Amino acid sequence: MSKKHNGIKSKRSFLISGKRIKSLFSKTKIGRFINSYVNKQTGRKGSCTPDVCETLDGQKGAACCKLGYRCPALSSSDSCKAYKIRPRNCRVFPNNEDDLKLVKNCGYYF
Repeated sequence: MSKKHNGIKSKRSFLISGKRIKSLFSKTKIGRFINSYVNKQTGRKGSCTPDVCETLDGQKGAACCKLGYRCPALSSSDSCKAYKIRPRNCRVFPNNEDDLKLVKNCGYYF
């Protein structure tokens, strides 16, 4: 379906709204990585508790390192092998209250 607007053709079937893109990105590690540079962490308190943190499907230990895929820097004992040089998205998780909906028993709160 093409529509002409001011002499320019546009295909509406290929357009995705900004809200849809934000929703898709917020549920992936790539999205959290991008959001970590855009959104500000305001009011985050607490500390990381990898021993009690778990994913929504019940995987225990370092849940934020297992969202979407298991992080290659995560050891078999669920400790980070690259902690000192970890990427910014790992350092700022959870970036906002929506990120807390992805894990259970996280030591951080807002």
